[in-house]
Amino acid sequence: MPMSKKETQMPNIIKNRDWSALFAMDENDNFSRTLEQMLWSFVTNRADGNFDISNLNHTQKVLFLVLELENATQADALPNFFEDFAIYGCEAVQALEEVGASQCAAALNAVVDTLPNGIYPKGDKEFWNSIMSGKDSNIWDKADSVLVDYTDGWFPDLCRTYAEIHRDMVQAG
Repeated sequence: MPMSKKETQMPNIIKNRDWSALFAMDENDNFSRTLEQMLWSFVTNRADGNFDISNLNHTQKVLFLVLELENATQADALPNFFEDFAIYGCEAVQALEEVGASQCAAALNAVVDTLPNGIYPKGDKEFWNSIMSGKDSNIWDKADSVLVDYTDGWFPDLCRTYAEIHRDMVQAG
């Protein structure tokens, strides 16, 4: 199926960091996908295998983390988010709160509470097994379900509203 005119414009908006064109987009899902890709250009790899999002300002981090949570849960499962962003669990909870997804934040907070010191232990097979079938699996399953079901509303809509309110900070950098 050929790409629509809007979809063919998205790579140019991303490449040029054309914030005006981004905010002129009328479909929130396209807006969110494009914004996410623009924000990825500020993200770097750390030596420990995690992504470093310190080049994003607070507003950009909020949007980025919410969009990455959505990607992980809609495409596969919540543990995938933590495989890439092991150290950002607490920040992701706060990000969900800020965009107005309080039920999702509460569910994710319960997951973060299962993590040693709030940090996902990447590569720990025993921990992985415990979240897949152990004592904490129900907490992870519930959070995954709450996020997948968009309990607080569709994330592209929540992110668009948040981005519009904080437009100056979104396009900083």
